[in-house]
Order: sequence, then C-alpha cells, then structure tokens
Amino acid sequence: MNFKSHIYWKLVYPLVNLSDKLKGLDFLSVVNAEESGLDPNVSYNSSPSSSRFLKEVFSDFNLSPNSSIIDIGCGKGSAMRTMLKYPFVKVDGIEFSSHVANIAVHNFKRLRANRSQVFMGDATKFDGYDAYNFVYFFNPFSAVVMVEVMERLVQSVRRSDRELVIIYMNPTCDEVIVNTQVFRKAGIYCRKGNWLTVYSNRDYNHSTLSANARMHRIDEHPQMESDLKTYLQNSI
Repeated sequence: MNFKSHIYWKLVYPLVNLSDKLKGLDFLSVVNAEESGLDPNVSYNSSPSSSRFLKEVFSDFNLSPNSSIIDIGCGKGSAMRTMLKYPFVKVDGIEFSSHVANIAVHNFKRLRANRSQVFMGDATKFDGYDAYNFVYFFNPFSAVVMVEVMERLVQSVRRSDRELVIIYMNPTCDEVIVNTQVFRKAGIYCRKGNWLTVYSNRDYNHSTLSANARMHRIDEHPQMESDLKTYLQNSI
C-alpha cells in the first residue's frame, strides 16, 4: 500500500464514513454474503467501489443526454452515488439481497435522488435491461451467475438494437463476457491496483468508446491485457 492509500484508509475513509452516518447514510460498510442471506459460493461481499477511480473513468466517457446506466449487484449503492454526479438521465441498480437493497433504497431517499431507483430481485430474471445503454458490475457474483446475466443482456441488444457498454470493475468473469461473441473488450483502465474493463456490442470504430482518451485500447496495448490476466490469476 502506497503512502496516499495509507492516508486515505487511515484518515479520510473513517471521516467520510462518519459524515455519512451523521447524515443517516450507509454506503461504505462491507456486508459479507452470509450476512446478506446469500450463498457465498456464487455471490460475493457487498463492498463499495473506489469512487476516486470511478470518477476518473466516467469523466473519460462522452455521455449523451439520454444515457442511462444500471448497476447489477449494486449493493448499498456507492457506485450509483458516484454515477449521479454525471449526466445520466437514469441511474438505477438491482440487488438480490433484500437486506442490502433496503439499505440502498434508504440511502437514495435520504439523498432525494430522483434519477435513481433500486430494484430488489434476481439479475438473471430481470426484464428491464432494454431501458439502459450502460451496465456496471463490481464483481458481484461468480461465473455461474454471470453466464445467465450475459444471456439476458445478449437477448436485450438483439431485441432492442443499440450500443450497450459494459463497465466491469475487478473483472474476474472477463472470459464469460468475451465468450458471448456479442460483446468485445474495447479497453482497460488501471489505477493503483484497481482494474476496470470496458466492453461493447459495437465495433470500436462505430462505438462511443472511440472518444475515450484515457482508456488503454486492447489493440494498442497488448501488454495491458497480459497484465490484467496476471492480476486476475493472482486474485483468485
């Protein structure tokens, strides 16, 4: 851990967490799968995304006035809170754990966030994906579940023709997405141990991602792909 990260986790994080609690918010505390009532073999802990990293990533996107995003496995909504700083017309989330989803619902009611909604349910059965052109994952579940969710997303773009961009933090199920042969990995973002991959169902030259200036394109940075694979192997 570098010095800045040490300062953040020792000083900044506790202060931000305390500030949230004083406002009646709970975005940052981690809830493990068992506490959420989930099977730890297929669902992972509910933990906050790195807001600093996400801000860097979303600032690089050329968002249209009708851009909308859904966070699949949104947890308490920490990533959604960051997304609301950007001009998405809609920032929604879906969470399987009723316990965690209720916390997220409470958070956004307290924030009076009128552009967001939290759906409580199973992402593999959710039938509302046609309403979005961006999807976000923060490594919410195992490959077994990801296969079924990707089937839903493939069905969605076939039913409602549009570009659908997938943004995936800590992409442990990278191969599941690529193996759909519908979504292609366009690029990688990396910052101080955080890895995030971006996929689209459009060819790069016809994708909104072609405007992303800070994204490491796969075809131009093959070493990044190799480094990502090494990272994923070491994180298992």
